[in-house]
Amino acid sequence: MGKCKIAILGTGNLGTTLALMMREKGHPITLWTVEEDVAEAIMEGRENPRYLPGHYIPLEIDITLEIAEALTGAEIVILAVPSHAVREVTRRMAPHLSQEAIIVDFAKGMEVETELRMSQVIESELAPGVRNGIVAVSWPSIASELVRKLPTAVEISSQEPFCAQRAKEVLETPFFKFYVNEDLAGVELGGVFKNVFAIGAGICDGLKLGVNTKASLITKSLEELSTLGSALGAHPLTFMGLSGLGDLIVTCTSEHSRNRRFGEKIGGGMSIEEAKREIGQVIEGIRASEVAYRVGKKFQLELPIVEQVYRVLYQGADLREAIYRFMF
Repeated sequence: MGKCKIAILGTGNLGTTLALMMREKGHPITLWTVEEDVAEAIMEGRENPRYLPGHYIPLEIDITLEIAEALTGAEIVILAVPSHAVREVTRRMAPHLSQEAIIVDFAKGMEVETELRMSQVIESELAPGVRNGIVAVSWPSIASELVRKLPTAVEISSQEPFCAQRAKEVLETPFFKFYVNEDLAGVELGGVFKNVFAIGAGICDGLKLGVNTKASLITKSLEELSTLGSALGAHPLTFMGLSGLGDLIVTCTSEHSRNRRFGEKIGGGMSIEEAKREIGQVIEGIRASEVAYRVGKKFQLELPIVEQVYRVLYQGADLREAIYRFMF
């Protein structure tokens, strides 16, 4: 397979990790960011100390603050920004995309205001000629392991099978395996709602409730994940795969999971604002819990974990009482 120009929008740990991986495959890479200090650090020190310290970024990887420059000639455009930024970034990139470009979205989330999945948000901001070139990726995702070349498997989906297959061919490496799944809604929704349950798992850790409680929470979380996804048009079996159960396990158990660590910190006594400052990065599960709660009410779903996490985050509910409510 020939090399192709890749634009990576977002220089967080995932975006930077993907840049290193794709450059190793020989693809021309341009990173784009709005964070001037990050761009300056990469240009001057060839490192991203804020998001991926200790990893040299080769000179062959370009970095720019100009989105038009990043997208010039790009055949693959990777979105590696927080979900709440996807609409704005898509709006900014839309005038500069070629009709042949394939957009590969790694952002996991739903838009709170519209309850749209990320692929739907992207589609709504694009001209009809490029709308079919949208691909979603979801996976058990810890970038710090991916950058160390630890074996990682992901699911990829698109309304256009050719685009999913093309993205797989470009991005796959010997340690980064892609599996194509036709259930676009399921692949995206698994990556959205698992963050809600990871906050619940973290609260269990912060309260030192042990593995019995946490195992029960993860098992019940899978039930709620499938219930939510099915109500929104996904196939229930999708949530038994990588973008469902796989992502749920890693996000609820890993010490690197931001959402789990956030839950652990508030379970340990920090306020929500203190915990967010301590983490220092976007906690996707906070916004996702609001969406999940509203979806549950709209479809009259039984979602005790979602309801209690929402009550803790938005209504000041007692943490230990919340745990007992969704357990019993």
